[in-house]
Amino acid sequence: MAAHGDGPDPLAEGDPAGIGEYTLLARLRESACAVEYLALDREGAKVSVLVPRPRLAADPALSRRFAAEARLAVAAAGPWVPSVRESAVGHLVTAYRPALALGSAIARYGPLPEHALRVLGAALAEALVRLHALAGAHQGLAPHTVLLGADGPRLTGFGPLAAATGIDPAADGAAARLTLGFLTPEQVAGRAPGPASDVFVLGLLLVYAATGAGPFAAATPDAVAAADPDLDGVPAGLRPLLSRCLAKDPGRRPAPGAVATGLAPDGAAALLAAQWLPGALVTELSAQASAVMALEAPLHDGPSATAVTTQADASAPNATAPDAPEPPRRGLAARRSLLLGALATTAGLAGGFALGRGTSRAAAPARPAAAPSGPPARVPGTPPAVLWHFRAGTTGQQALVWNDQVVVVPLIGATIGLDLRTGKTLWTKDIWCNATPVPVSVSEDLLFVPTFDRGLVRFSALTGTAHDTDPAYAMEINDGFVGRAGTRVWFRTPGEAGMTQLVCYDIAQRSTVWRAPLGRVAAGHSGSLRVTPGAGSVYVQRVPDPADANEKDLGAAVFSALDTETGARRWERWEKEPWAALPDEPRSWMTADGTLYTDENHKLCARDVKTGTERWGGEALGSPDRISAPRGALLQDDATLYIVDANNWTHLVDPRNGTIKRTTFPPVPLTSVPKGEAALVAGPSGSPLYRLDWQSVTAVDPQDGRNLWAFQGVAEQAQEQEGLIWRVSSGTRTAVFARKSGRDYFALSVG
Repeated sequence: MAAHGDGPDPLAEGDPAGIGEYTLLARLRESACAVEYLALDREGAKVSVLVPRPRLAADPALSRRFAAEARLAVAAAGPWVPSVRESAVGHLVTAYRPALALGSAIARYGPLPEHALRVLGAALAEALVRLHALAGAHQGLAPHTVLLGADGPRLTGFGPLAAATGIDPAADGAAARLTLGFLTPEQVAGRAPGPASDVFVLGLLLVYAATGAGPFAAATPDAVAAADPDLDGVPAGLRPLLSRCLAKDPGRRPAPGAVATGLAPDGAAALLAAQWLPGALVTELSAQASAVMALEAPLHDGPSATAVTTQADASAPNATAPDAPEPPRRGLAARRSLLLGALATTAGLAGGFALGRGTSRAAAPARPAAAPSGPPARVPGTPPAVLWHFRAGTTGQQALVWNDQVVVVPLIGATIGLDLRTGKTLWTKDIWCNATPVPVSVSEDLLFVPTFDRGLVRFSALTGTAHDTDPAYAMEINDGFVGRAGTRVWFRTPGEAGMTQLVCYDIAQRSTVWRAPLGRVAAGHSGSLRVTPGAGSVYVQRVPDPADANEKDLGAAVFSALDTETGARRWERWEKEPWAALPDEPRSWMTADGTLYTDENHKLCARDVKTGTERWGGEALGSPDRISAPRGALLQDDATLYIVDANNWTHLVDPRNGTIKRTTFPPVPLTSVPKGEAALVAGPSGSPLYRLDWQSVTAVDPQDGRNLWAFQGVAEQAQEQEGLIWRVSSGTRTAVFARKSGRDYFALSVG
């Protein structure tokens, strides 16, 4: 978003009245690629809606680039990066906060003082650490993509399209050209940008913020490649660090983490005082907030205002948008053009944020001060920083975090060990797991797992080296573990005459404890057998093969209890109620105390698993006009039960009587009808809880059920990922999230 104005300005002729559910109020900013609007959501909260210009919709390469940068914006949410409320075709929505683009602030009010420069640089460097874990070279830093707010800087650009100062439309089959306002020495030499390129551009930005001009006297690529930077006017305490950032050799530049530490040893947040910005900027922010407060009702003055639900129709014969205004001729480096897929490359030096020093500054009159305004974001908290992102070559089982040191990733055909701290590969072994490995004990470097071809294997978490193998069940365990308690695991294997047997195995002793025949179990259903270890009994729920059921029992489920030590059957009963036998859409959950929670006509009920006798009949889930069925359950203690329903609402329930104490709505608005599984799991310490569904991971406070934050990964919308639930593997301070059968693993700091 360009630094042209910071609104609110009236809607222009041709602007839509609305985008999706959002009613547009005014323009905030615009750039070569997009227009940012101030809007109201359905609840009346003010939001920022970024809409690409029509020319982007007409160019497939530019449209794909916008979508890619939007996905990165979602994944990068955290400190100094706004949390995305909605990412859809044709728009990107974030909470509104009063802010000035860095380019506007410097053009109007002059250079920033040293304290503000340190906050600005440290915050951007901290954001780059997170971005480099997601995307390598970021290429989104520019004076118009960095916003200054009372609560600190915010980075709003996530790639070269956002940073562009000009776009030349495609013509006669040629690709469109992006022109950017900065350049790095390695790009002058024809090499691809890397993470160190972002550090160079960060140095350029900070010199610009400190002096009002760039560090090179001539606006040419030769100056970028060979001239020494002029740091006159930069505070003396910052010159050594910025000089290293502007080193010609990328290998000599500091890493973003080192830049952040050099500017703010205790972190950027520690430097944020009550007023980190100069008084004139604070007055400007207050005036902006006051102007926004007056825009409570939609403005429909123009006859051309129309509501739209998707991006503008760029295919219409007269679909045009005003060109982005010329930004101030000051700044960072020679403009350049960049090859993006099919985009052509040219050399251009005119306009943009030029390299030249000494250009004059026009001051704007101060506006009356007013109290800052703006409603809180819909998401109560931003997600933790992404420490690293690992993309596997294939899919596999859920990962395991071992001893806060190693992430064990079981893939098809191999298992990989990653350093939990960095995400770097430690080892790769030819172990084809068909379940997530489990630790043998807290004191041993041993993991236990069933494999497809070698039977039961114990191997080192630190090195991946196989310790021993029990071939007794080779080629027999096809669906992993169905239960675990202490050093004992349960899995099913084929028995005689097509029967299924349940095996209890001690992973420390490497011995079978018992085998128990179950009869035939329905094939082709992931939920056809569930095992819940309890005190003295192992509770089993199975869906029988239709061949084993009488006609009157078709569609029933079988509940039984097996002796923990011997596997002897204590009791068994058939249950024909509708909630009992839907293996692919569970409507009942057993707990270790022998309670069976059921979904009965969208009401949560509790029954005795042995007799089926109702203990209590609960309240309807959802609301009177939106009744919903439970989809997952987690019993925390005798007085705390959590239920997640098909609306992705979380209900805190008293397990003693079924009273709903609190209902929490999902912080991430659903982009379509809820689908697939939903689950609630607890971290190692019991806090936070994680609500997992096909769209996001939501951290929940176990004390009162409040949403703490939400994470959506890179938010790929490919059909292959639709309906695939998120999974979590958690250590005490770091959790790793990945979709079921997905290939992308994200490590987040949660401690």
